[in-house]
Amino acid sequence: MRELGLLLCNLVSVVPQGIVVFFPSFDYESRVYENWESSDILARITKRKRVFREPRNNMDVESVLKEYKDTIYSPSSVTSEVNQASHTGAVLLAVVGAKLSEGINLSDGMGRCVIMVGLPYASPSDIELLERIKHIDGFKNSKSLDNPGFSASYDVYGGDIQGGFSILRNCSHRGKEYYENLCMKAVNQSI
Repeated sequence: MRELGLLLCNLVSVVPQGIVVFFPSFDYESRVYENWESSDILARITKRKRVFREPRNNMDVESVLKEYKDTIYSPSSVTSEVNQASHTGAVLLAVVGAKLSEGINLSDGMGRCVIMVGLPYASPSDIELLERIKHIDGFKNSKSLDNPGFSASYDVYGGDIQGGFSILRNCSHRGKEYYENLCMKAVNQSI
């Protein structure tokens, strides 16, 4: 978290206008923000750029986005020497799969730099996802009634994370590829 904060400290002094940072979840974004707040990192970032956070409530997203845009394109930030020394744009902390990562075009100055923190893999405790992976895995041996890739523990899933990881480890290339493609689709959608 500290290294990420130090990287962002360097980027805010080099990148003009807007920087968007995507996190894999709201929980992780909150932990990173709290870590930066307790150290001097957030203060160093806010000396250069104003920091916005994606709200969990979808009703507040439009106002945050408008304020982010206004901060970047405000005429005072371009002409005022005081503002130029303190704020030369903004940083938007967003979450992959949330409102700001889908269907919103952060063009030109609003997205001069995009940072993807981690990879947003789906939870291995998602029963629906694991059943879909097991179904895709079954396609490769659809002509055969016996599928050696499925063990007894593979067929019966209790909803725990370790059981989900076990299924993901034992699945074939197709199942793993599907799981990775879901992650990469979310990354591409955000970028």
